[in-house]
Amino acid sequence: MNAFKQLGLDVGALCEEVGLPLEVFTDTDGRPPRDASGRLWRAAMMATGDRFLGLHAAQVWRARADHLVVLLLTSADSLGEGLEASMRYQELLSHGQVVTLGEHPTYHAIQINKIEHELPLTVHELEFVTAVVMKMLRFATDGRFVAREVQFQHPYRGQIQDYTRTFGCLVTFGHERTAILADDEAWSLPLVHGNPALHTQLRGVAAGLHATLESYPFIDTVRDRIKTLLPRGKSSIEAVAATLHMTPRTLQRRLQDDGTTFRALMDATRKSILISAVERNQTSSEIMRHAGYTNIRSFRRALKRWNLPNLGSEADEAASG
Repeated sequence: MNAFKQLGLDVGALCEEVGLPLEVFTDTDGRPPRDASGRLWRAAMMATGDRFLGLHAAQVWRARADHLVVLLLTSADSLGEGLEASMRYQELLSHGQVVTLGEHPTYHAIQINKIEHELPLTVHELEFVTAVVMKMLRFATDGRFVAREVQFQHPYRGQIQDYTRTFGCLVTFGHERTAILADDEAWSLPLVHGNPALHTQLRGVAAGLHATLESYPFIDTVRDRIKTLLPRGKSSIEAVAATLHMTPRTLQRRLQDDGTTFRALMDATRKSILISAVERNQTSSEIMRHAGYTNIRSFRRALKRWNLPNLGSEADEAASG
């Protein structure tokens, strides 16, 4: 929100547009509801028309230690230790494992993951979060952290100067994962605000708070399986349960324990796929396949229900072709 203010956006109007109070995004003790940030980013994009909104917001964003997860990072002895601690308890700040350690043959890979719910993550959010992580690493090391490379999963979109100015290193695109690569020297950098006694206390506080959080990992796992099976024409609870090595009855019970049902999760996942595909201007046949629709009428009804462009005529042509 502070970055949007710096860019001259009316954040109050944006919040009103997405139907959420400003306090939802400014309360450092809470987490915005799932998809709230996605709705906000889409509203900001419509207001500005800026194709590189994520980068420009990150450039004006100022790092500060105003959250327990950030304090866990900055109070550790070394950068690697701080990252391990903050990653472990990051769900105090976000809904899921946004930052994880990945594998790389040469460097330490700080991986930025696309945690999605009903709304697909926009490229603006992903680039902003990656740049924010980079700024936090510099903040924790008093500016000494320098990445070897930043790798983005999405294709190159132009204006490479904006990327190199934001990240201060080589930036490449089209990779399997989005990641910040760091060498051993950067990983072992001492932290300017390191305080072992405070860090130990903060870990205890974080562990207690983390234990009380509502957990979403199982829902995310089921959603991932649905996304994998839908393009193969498999949308039944039996098919999804089989990939999880459990019975359909057990799967439904586990989902009910997390406050949802298989049908609701299937609908939400299909909606996410449709929105993402429409935003990327994919063809109707591609959209139908990814969302697991073989019946054109069902496809049309889904588009109408979620107020998406009617691609029914294109789908008719694709089916007849």
